[in-house]
Amino acid sequence: MPRYQAVLVDRPSNWTPAGPDDVPPEPGPLGDVLAEAEDVFAVLRAAIDYNRAPPAESEPRWAVVVEPASLGCTWRSARLCTPIRYQVVGIWWPLGWEPQSPLDVPNCVWRAQGAPAGENLDYPRAAAVARALNQQSLDQGATTWYVVLAVENEPLSQTISYDAAGMETVVQVRRLHVVRPEAHSSSGDCSYCPAQSFDCAKAEWSTLEQTDRLVRQRNLLAPG
Repeated sequence: MPRYQAVLVDRPSNWTPAGPDDVPPEPGPLGDVLAEAEDVFAVLRAAIDYNRAPPAESEPRWAVVVEPASLGCTWRSARLCTPIRYQVVGIWWPLGWEPQSPLDVPNCVWRAQGAPAGENLDYPRAAAVARALNQQSLDQGATTWYVVLAVENEPLSQTISYDAAGMETVVQVRRLHVVRPEAHSSSGDCSYCPAQSFDCAKAEWSTLEQTDRLVRQRNLLAPG
C-alpha cells in the first residue's frame, strides 16, 4: 500500500487558491511533514484543515499531499497528489445486489465503464450528481449504477511517443479511488447475490484504490 504525506510548502503572498487542496503555481521545496497515512483522504483532510486555518503572518505556509519516494513531475522525490479531481462514472450493477440508498457502493465494484475523462467536479457536486443519477436508475429499473472517482493529480507514470505521420501518443497510468461517502452510504444488501459467501460480501471499506491506463492522441501536423 502506498503512503501519503501532507507536507508544508511556501504560500505566495499574491496567490489566491481555487480550493482548499489547490497547489501554488511554483510550490518550491518540500518542508515539514504535517501528517502521514495509507489513507489518502485522511491525509487530505489534515491538509485541508491546515489550509482553512488562518495563515501565520510571519511564515505563511500551505499544505499539499504527496506520495513520498515516488518520482513526480513537480518534485523528483515525491509525486504530487493534490488537487484531487472528482468524476462520476458508471459501473456494472452486480447480480443480486440491492442498494439501500442512492449513494451506496457495492463492495465488489472494480472497474468503471470507460476511462475517467468526464467533467471534473468538486466533491459535493460529484456526490450530488451520483445521487441524482442513481435515484433515476432506481426509479426506472436501469442496469447502470454510478460512483464517484477521485483522481490524483500527477500520474504514476507517463510515456510519450511519436510516429512518422506526426501523431503524438501520451500514455499515463493514474491512481484512482472509488469513494464511498461514509455518512450517507453503505455497501448495500448482498443477500441475493450468488457470491454472498465471498469475502467481498463481508468486507467494508471507505475508499477503494485502483489504477487506470489513459491514452491521449493528437496529430501535430493537423492545421490549426
